[in-house]
Amino acid sequence: MLALLDQTHEPFIADKAEALIARQAADRLKAVAEAGESIRITVDGETDHRVIVPLPARAVALIHQVLVAMADQTPMSLIPHAAELTTQQAADYLNVSRPHLVRQLDSGKLPFRKVGSHRRVRFADLVAYERACRETQKAALAELNAEAHRLGLE
Repeated sequence: MLALLDQTHEPFIADKAEALIARQAADRLKAVAEAGESIRITVDGETDHRVIVPLPARAVALIHQVLVAMADQTPMSLIPHAAELTTQQAADYLNVSRPHLVRQLDSGKLPFRKVGSHRRVRFADLVAYERACRETQKAALAELNAEAHRLGLE
């Protein structure tokens, strides 16, 4: 999940000081994130202003993941599902070669649009394609396992 691409910015990498703070914060949020609880965060402003911010459980879990990545100094970035990626960005996300991705696009297995002569792939479509590929792989493995059982190869 954290190996996401960004169209506009370089991936964010925490420096050592930020990593230390992020580790402490992640450790404090871990139990709440794992319990799936919503929380309220109190922000103390410099001029005696206090703001209480409610956070739903899914946001807490996401913030925890970001803090863990920062603590480990893992490069990360966020990308909206509506974002459009270049073929190289899409190939990098799927961990495949660009020519392989282009063949998938040209065969109609993955939707895209053209901007001039360049192909653009919506991130949401890329995620759906990745899920479909994983389901196909799982089905093939289950079939192989069943065949191995049938032949007594286990």
